[in-house]
Amino acid sequence: MRSRSFGWLLTAALTIGAFTVTAKEDQAKASPSEPTPLAVVLNVERPGKADLLLLRSGEQLTGTLLNESFSLRTGYAHLKFEPRMLAAIDLDDGTRGIESVITINSNRFSGFLEDPLFTFQLQTGSRIEVRREKVLKVIFRAREAELQGIPQGRWIRLKNGDGFSGQLLMDPLPFVTARGQVPISLKEAASLKFTTGAPPQTKIILRSGDVQEGTMAVEDIPIQLDVGPKIQLYRDRIDYIGDGPFPDPTTLTSTQHSTRPDVLATVATAPTRTNFESMVWIPAGEFIMGSPTDEVGRDQDEGPQTQVTIAQGFWMGKCEVTQAEYQSVMGTNPSNFTGDPASPVEKVSWLEAMEYCTKLTQRERAGGRLPEGYAYRLPTEAEWEYACRAGTTTRFSYGDDKSYAQVGDYAWFTGNSDSGTHPVGTKRPNPWGLFDMHGGVWEWCLDRWQGFLPGGSLTNLPGPAEGSLRVARGGSWLYDAKICRSANRDDYSPSNRCSDLGFRVVLAPGQL
Repeated sequence: MRSRSFGWLLTAALTIGAFTVTAKEDQAKASPSEPTPLAVVLNVERPGKADLLLLRSGEQLTGTLLNESFSLRTGYAHLKFEPRMLAAIDLDDGTRGIESVITINSNRFSGFLEDPLFTFQLQTGSRIEVRREKVLKVIFRAREAELQGIPQGRWIRLKNGDGFSGQLLMDPLPFVTARGQVPISLKEAASLKFTTGAPPQTKIILRSGDVQEGTMAVEDIPIQLDVGPKIQLYRDRIDYIGDGPFPDPTTLTSTQHSTRPDVLATVATAPTRTNFESMVWIPAGEFIMGSPTDEVGRDQDEGPQTQVTIAQGFWMGKCEVTQAEYQSVMGTNPSNFTGDPASPVEKVSWLEAMEYCTKLTQRERAGGRLPEGYAYRLPTEAEWEYACRAGTTTRFSYGDDKSYAQVGDYAWFTGNSDSGTHPVGTKRPNPWGLFDMHGGVWEWCLDRWQGFLPGGSLTNLPGPAEGSLRVARGGSWLYDAKICRSANRDDYSPSNRCSDLGFRVVLAPGQL
């Protein structure tokens, strides 16, 4: 480790994301200005006179949350909520590490909760502080008439699966069709569907039944949340805007956060569809993770050595995700070094890397280019080291190289990088055909950080359930050669953006 760290759907009781939605019959009873209250959230009944803290230990605390507000940093906005606005907070999303806030009007936002502590007054009168890492779920009491006076605006679903309601603050909508600019009044528009493209295409269904197709003439759409602050939404993040309940579940994209990447599924061989020119098939197998105690340049967090079985094969990107690839999916390029689109994208947070995987999966599924049941994601830390070593047990995938005489043939590091990134795939690959596993940019992994390896023998080595930091591997152009070793490990906050921090993707069975 180096020294720096930083619904609203049509079936009854269907859980989407992290919250429970109401039945079709209940929707029919409620007027558009009266959102249906949440009596049950995260499969827990909301009490009427107390708040609940459900801890990872299995303990349940009953009392009153005293935090004045809660802050959630998402991939599209920095949101702040008062406790009276919230029905629940979900900190249990397994390997995804994504946390969720559910408001009293069933809105759902996912991201990274920034509050380190929950201040809680027990029913006995005692006041305690509980670290967020120890909390599984927070259930806020159901206050009488808590929805009184709250409007119900348009329903908005994002491409990452988040869903909320609010008032669009742009009227008329500046819309461009093949005939030119056609301003459309919000009163005329029943729904808007955004598709992929550059810029993304938009289909507006009018209340008259007519359909307009074209593009929004602006990139950012201002929205006042029904519960919460005003936000600016970049149009490419939006999937759907409509008057009432979201479409039937069979029409939804596969981005619901209640499902987790099934990285434990067993697949003996590669899928039959192999039209992934930019990827390498990594077979199932076993390896020794970490470094021996006598390895030159070793850090304490590289042990104890652990025998890991990778139970399923997977596809892995030959190279780190480039700026051109990132731009084509996300519509932006956050990189510091922008001279060559073939250079790795950097200054990407873990949350943004996760969003890239979601959007890439959606695009490739829509184009019929993915095997059934496959999805893109970040590699687990064990998958990353397994692929990096490529069957070797030496300091680097090409040998021990104790004098670092050969590292420049395989890696961009501080000794040859001229203080910047370089196009991917220009150095020698490892034995399995993967480029830049040593050096280049640090690469995000799926796992939460743990400052040591577990030891013993494990299958798939699932990451720890607690912890706010995320793993990065591989070293970078900014660090010396020993940091680029196969076993070297690092950690970052998931919101960190550094000019030597990027990622590569894997493709494996599982859902988003």
